[in-house]
Amino acid sequence: MAGVLLSVHVVPVLEGRIVAFVLDAGGPKGRWLPWTVLKHGANPYEIASTVVDEWCDGAMSDLRLVDVISREGDDGWELAVLFRAELTALPRGARGAPRVCDPQDHGSIEGFEAVDLERWLGGGAEAAPTVEGDSPKLVF
Repeated sequence: MAGVLLSVHVVPVLEGRIVAFVLDAGGPKGRWLPWTVLKHGANPYEIASTVVDEWCDGAMSDLRLVDVISREGDDGWELAVLFRAELTALPRGARGAPRVCDPQDHGSIEGFEAVDLERWLGGGAEAAPTVEGDSPKLVF
């Protein structure tokens, strides 16, 4: 394992559909969700808000934590903190061409499984199944 990456990803949602950004100039190509590296001591919620400002022109009505996932990457292990941002308008695309994705397009978004994207689209933690007998108010 080469290293550890702590990241913050934002799932932008506009009118019930995910907005992905098409990148094609230098670097990674394809449809991506906005993200950044979480710096030491930074607040993930504040960083997610900054990502929405930079990628989505700050046009949001709600920002909430939907998941934390652990995954293996090309350069080691990543702990990804994911937020869902309810957008009020389609971004202008200063950092990539924003595209509203239909459910059949979720598989073409880089880095995540379509099933996870659909779960995050549904509202996140409150939409997650619970084990029988668990209280939905418990965090752990």
